[in-house]
Amino acid sequence: MDLSIAPKTSKLSANILGKVSEIVVPPFSKEQTEQFDYNDTKNGHMPVMARNIAVNINTTNAGSWTELPNGDRIWRVEISAAGAQGIVPLFDQLYLPPGATLHAYMPGKEEVLGAFTNDNTPETRSFCFGLIHGDRCVLEYYEPQEQKGKGKVSLDKVGYAYRWVSPLAKSMKSGSGACEVNVACPEGNAWANQKRSVARIFVVSDAGEGFCSGAMVNNVRKDCTPYMLSAEHCTEGGVSTTQYGQWVFYFNYQAATCADTVGPQTDMVNGCKKIADSEDGGGNSGSDFLLLQLYHTPPSAYNIYYSGWDITNTTPATGVGIHHPNADIKKISSYSSAAQSISWGNIAQNTHWQVIWASTVSGHGVTEPGSSGSPLYNPNSLIVGHLTGGASCCTLGGCGSDGIGPTSPDAYGKVAYDWTSDGVTSAVQLKPWLDPDNTGSTTLQGMNPPCGSAVPNDVGMQAIPEPSGTVCSGTVTPVVVLRNFGSNTLSSATINYKYDNGSTSSFSWTGTLFAGNTVNVTLPTATLSAGAHTFAATASAPNGLTDANSSNNSLTSNFFVSGPTGSLLLALTTDNSGTKTTWQIADASTNVVASGGPYPNLSGGTTYDIPICLASGCYTFTIFSSTNNGMTDGENGNYVLTDAGNTSIFTSLSNPAFGSHETRNFCVTPSAVNEVPTLSFSIIPNPSTGQFNLVINSNEEKTVRVYDVTGRIIKERKTIEQNFMLDLSSESRGVYILDIETANGKAVQKLVLK
Repeated sequence: MDLSIAPKTSKLSANILGKVSEIVVPPFSKEQTEQFDYNDTKNGHMPVMARNIAVNINTTNAGSWTELPNGDRIWRVEISAAGAQGIVPLFDQLYLPPGATLHAYMPGKEEVLGAFTNDNTPETRSFCFGLIHGDRCVLEYYEPQEQKGKGKVSLDKVGYAYRWVSPLAKSMKSGSGACEVNVACPEGNAWANQKRSVARIFVVSDAGEGFCSGAMVNNVRKDCTPYMLSAEHCTEGGVSTTQYGQWVFYFNYQAATCADTVGPQTDMVNGCKKIADSEDGGGNSGSDFLLLQLYHTPPSAYNIYYSGWDITNTTPATGVGIHHPNADIKKISSYSSAAQSISWGNIAQNTHWQVIWASTVSGHGVTEPGSSGSPLYNPNSLIVGHLTGGASCCTLGGCGSDGIGPTSPDAYGKVAYDWTSDGVTSAVQLKPWLDPDNTGSTTLQGMNPPCGSAVPNDVGMQAIPEPSGTVCSGTVTPVVVLRNFGSNTLSSATINYKYDNGSTSSFSWTGTLFAGNTVNVTLPTATLSAGAHTFAATASAPNGLTDANSSNNSLTSNFFVSGPTGSLLLALTTDNSGTKTTWQIADASTNVVASGGPYPNLSGGTTYDIPICLASGCYTFTIFSSTNNGMTDGENGNYVLTDAGNTSIFTSLSNPAFGSHETRNFCVTPSAVNEVPTLSFSIIPNPSTGQFNLVINSNEEKTVRVYDVTGRIIKERKTIEQNFMLDLSSESRGVYILDIETANGKAVQKLVLK
């Protein structure tokens, strides 16, 4: 993030820019959020402060463009979420070409995030800024003339923050307990290195957004691989590869003095990938560890520290925990009596260290929600654990239970157990990553960059952002992430690459790449046929010399070229009330692969041309009306879905007064796109107080699923019955989605529980 670059609109008059287009997203009700929070507590999930709302916002179907006299252009859109304490824009596709910038800000620019530039372009194309305060957020994308049409800015979700967000002038949350101790207090003086290792983590999951803590950790190669250690239970809400790319890591969020209550939130790293975790249900059967690798090495200006570790399983007699309780500024808690070896889940033994915090000169540090995953240090300043949970609290009985208080114990998953005891593969062990050369080290000291790698010339591939997934074009432009794993600065390297079993091409990279840093390299465009493909890339010849470590040189990406038939266009014409209209396309596994709306209320309606890229397969298109009157306000709305050859798949609404929804099924093959029959059924009553009677005109086996508004499955069954009762009486009032699927048809229906 480059704070020196202001939004382009800051220097332009309102007459040039015009009014920014607004997208209104539906809020969550108090009853809905209370039910979600209850379910998370019941299932042991991380508490969240925001819930996700599905949207489809991009530069082709929403917002407005402003052409500048020199040929540059600016795209803006305002997202409005009534009653929200904050808004979290979640990008499923983001590519910022050289010279382009992206900002997010409050309408009055009281808070501005950015500029984000080509250097911030994520490997997986998924991205998140973090949170913008208030119930309105403006996104601004600037594109220079020479890059026109090359950028991608697309959001598939918006986080609706409904609790724990304090006013902008203060910290993001309402603050931690009064007993907590700032790391700037005397208690932190002996831990000056270690406290620079700890970060606040903004977690994005299926359940919503919340906070954990973590610490950067060293590995035996001392090559500054940006590994962060945290807790597996921080992912218990369900985290996809895309969502890991949306996590945000805040370094140096701490007070300058012992008495201060705020700190800077500008030292950010966006995105990561999961390397390994304990796969134990948050410590129920193991040690609750999570190892991440950040997509970008923290800049040298952040002055971070890579903490060391100790796996000897020696009982730590004294030490500290450093963390972000309640997502507040960084705090330190001290223990002065020996830890005890315990089991957290009563299945595997001796998985955790139990500590009891001590009173110190500045307070009595404890832990709180948001501290999860934070490191526990032993007297030698090495990490021996990471926080799973416990009962400590600033005041006796002050956290909702009479039996807890400042001297109640907390439990930290053991790094010694993480090493190899959670399972037999590298996906559930720390050792293959922190001791990749199998040196047998049982302790490792921490270190400051620059990295002390024993290998001076070592270039490698860190990621292949493009091509990946489904490519809706026959042309592919690869982007690879080159990393300097060695200690010498790189000025040149060779990239060899090929598609499938074809011939190998070579690309010569030149530039300046410091130790531990990465650079995105764009390779020449190629034309490919429709179907599945493989792209393989290998880095070599650092500074024209032999690469001393070939283990990190090569990566492969599997992707699918949809071909002309997979490139579709949805022409959606709204009626006068666009805010009631939404739509989605779901695949055969009920995953929503495209969605849109609600749209602005415009007299006479308007037509949106929405490009959609789909791989071969069968899909369900559903259009919804929140007012249950179809698209008939003022004049009739309509939609037309066509393929790349401008052949209509379905040409119009079968009935503009379709009520709450209309569903159409279609299949994409390499040669054509065709509509298929829709399953017929009825539901009585709907709305209902809990009992829905389903009548389905099919005696085939049917899969019946019910989703809540976040897309989480709350009921699922398989049956051959044609008439049966669906009971939702135990769920909270609101809107749900019913999905029924057979081998020969499919249908989607909105359920209203009153």
